[in-house]
Amino acid sequence: MRLRHSARGLAVDDQSRLLLYRFIAPGGGLTVWCPPGGGLEGDETPSEALARELDEEIGLRDYGAATHLWHEEIRDPAILPGWGGAINDYFLVPVATAFEPCGSLGREALAAELVEHFEWWSVDRLLSHSGREVFGPRDLPDRFARLVKDGPSSAPDRFVRSP
Repeated sequence: MRLRHSARGLAVDDQSRLLLYRFIAPGGGLTVWCPPGGGLEGDETPSEALARELDEEIGLRDYGAATHLWHEEIRDPAILPGWGGAINDYFLVPVATAFEPCGSLGREALAAELVEHFEWWSVDRLLSHSGREVFGPRDLPDRFARLVKDGPSSAPDRFVRSP
């Protein structure tokens, strides 16, 4: 079973707000708020893919050391056409202050990838969110609240999900 491997950055500002983008799934049936990032290309490591994706999507180039927070495996062919599921590695990327994302790909190229809009989310806003839009990962509000409260674990937390 082939799994699509991606790296995602949790850009967190000095007020413990998390930068997320709105992704509209093909067909328009599902809207997901998720951290910037994307698939590994060629023989990239997750850290190399993270650096490329943060530059392309939000214009973040000089962010210091990123902390590997979570390793998630989703074994479900229904989530990504042509794949047996996904591996998502999430990294903490502290930033000094909130900024307006302006990636090197440009807005038109991001729109072509169905990336629609960026916003900074507080823990309270994440936890109180209701509506049809979901988060990627689905339990992101709880995970992020624990991260802000307790800080990162000494090793990446592992999550495995299957139907």
